[in-house]
Amino acid sequence: MQKKIAAILRIEWVLAASLLLAVAQPAQAHPHVFIETRMDVQFDADGFLGIQVEWVFDAMFGNRIIADYDRDKNGRFDDGEIAQIEKKAFSNLSKFNYFTYIYIGNRRHDVRQVSDFKASISRKTVSYTFFVPYEQPWDQLDGNIFIGFFDKTNFCDFQFPADRPFSVSAPPDFAIYTKIVATRDGWVRNRAFEELSLQYKKR
Repeated sequence: MQKKIAAILRIEWVLAASLLLAVAQPAQAHPHVFIETRMDVQFDADGFLGIQVEWVFDAMFGNRIIADYDRDKNGRFDDGEIAQIEKKAFSNLSKFNYFTYIYIGNRRHDVRQVSDFKASISRKTVSYTFFVPYEQPWDQLDGNIFIGFFDKTNFCDFQFPADRPFSVSAPPDFAIYTKIVATRDGWVRNRAFEELSLQYKKR
């Protein structure tokens, strides 16, 4: 019986790891990896620049990443270890748009590239940070932006934390109105979850 339980637990880990490695798996009935996400939405005088993203993983998944990649067991990831995490447990998520979507009005932007990936350990909790570039001039934005994180297989569950779920960096002559809202009907509406809504106008 103990061997059977161990085998089941091992299978669940393999499935979770496979998802983060972007190996296609059938849709799952419930989430196995839980991720708190924060973001800083960045504008400048010319328009929309992109999003600085932070993912904070649940303890079980984070401990597995630490066990696999903190090779010297010093409680932090050095540059070489971060490079291995990016290569083996992040970069292939491009096939899944990095679980990130941006709507400008009704136009959806597929996230194919990100930059400045980092992985870190804090109090035995693993975080990923990365930047999603999306440069659009003000005159090509229609005043409504929606940003969210979604895994259509329902294997990863993304949640905004109660404290500081987002921030906005913008020039002082633009007023930015933000709130967390329930998702609209659309391509991501497999189940209820939340996204960030932004509206803006020049002062």
